[in-house]
Amino acid sequence: MKKTLLASAIAAATFSGAVAAQDSNMPSFYGNIQYVYTYSDSDVNGAAGEHADNGTTVGLTHSHAITSGIEGFMKIELEVASAEEKGAGNGLVDLDEAYIGVKGDSFGQVWIGSDDSIYETQLGDYGNWVFEYAGLNPYASATTGEGDLLQYMSPSFGGLTLMGAVQVNGEGEGFAEESYPYQLGATYSMGGLTASLIMDSNDGDSTYSGGPGSPDFSNENSYGVAFEYTIDALVLDAYYDMRSAADGATDNGDFTFDGSEGRSQIGVMGTYNLGPNTFRLAYEMAETDAEGLEVDVLTIQALHNVSSNLYVYTELAQRNNENGAAEEEINQINVGGVYYF
Repeated sequence: MKKTLLASAIAAATFSGAVAAQDSNMPSFYGNIQYVYTYSDSDVNGAAGEHADNGTTVGLTHSHAITSGIEGFMKIELEVASAEEKGAGNGLVDLDEAYIGVKGDSFGQVWIGSDDSIYETQLGDYGNWVFEYAGLNPYASATTGEGDLLQYMSPSFGGLTLMGAVQVNGEGEGFAEESYPYQLGATYSMGGLTASLIMDSNDGDSTYSGGPGSPDFSNENSYGVAFEYTIDALVLDAYYDMRSAADGATDNGDFTFDGSEGRSQIGVMGTYNLGPNTFRLAYEMAETDAEGLEVDVLTIQALHNVSSNLYVYTELAQRNNENGAAEEEINQINVGGVYYF
């Protein structure tokens, strides 16, 4: 699923609103339909366009008072496959989030299940969290997954919030050996400035390199920092993400990133809000730590809120790839709309 800041804000608002529904002990139901037309032109692979589902989901949230000052909560969110197509296999097919937890003003909150990880949410790389389609944007180097997570977030101590997460990967789930990858983070907010520092141990890197026990397994840590500063309608932010390469790692020879290669990645962005309109301009650059691949991406977005439940957008992106042996330029336009409730 595409997880944008807007979609996250919608879900958060829905979850907060669910408290009112608890008088009747009924869950809150929410969802969205996301359609996009995307057209890409590569000087290596040619041009192609398609109408696509960009992350349609439906979900339920619920919360209730356990005792004075302590609340229990849950969330389950399901993804729709190919909402633009009709027929078998295009309905609710994937689980995106499902967790339960407790929270209180005195101790913060703890929850268990499948959810966005601390590294993802606090770094806020633009592919995951900002641009709607983000077909060309690079993603963060952290590889700890979103399932089997136990996460904790402290209350704010004068603007400082501490976070931690651990993932339990057991041999019973098909891993070569048990592993417990973890993430740690801290966020400090003061006035219009928010700064975050996070790390991921990458001890369960099954996404890119076969998991613990495989020959190319790499558990080099990922480290990230992120800054955001708000000046009235203008928001400026930047992030830096890095991970060292595994010993002896070499570039995979194409224009994609691999966890064992490691990488350094930086992004800067400006956002301006003007009434119902939002305008964004971002630049990202990434290169592998092992050797070879260098990428830079320029992205422009114009978004218009048609109503309180509908917005439309246009995105223009250009990505340049170079791996020492070949180069590629890709230009992309995305036009889409999201209806949410």
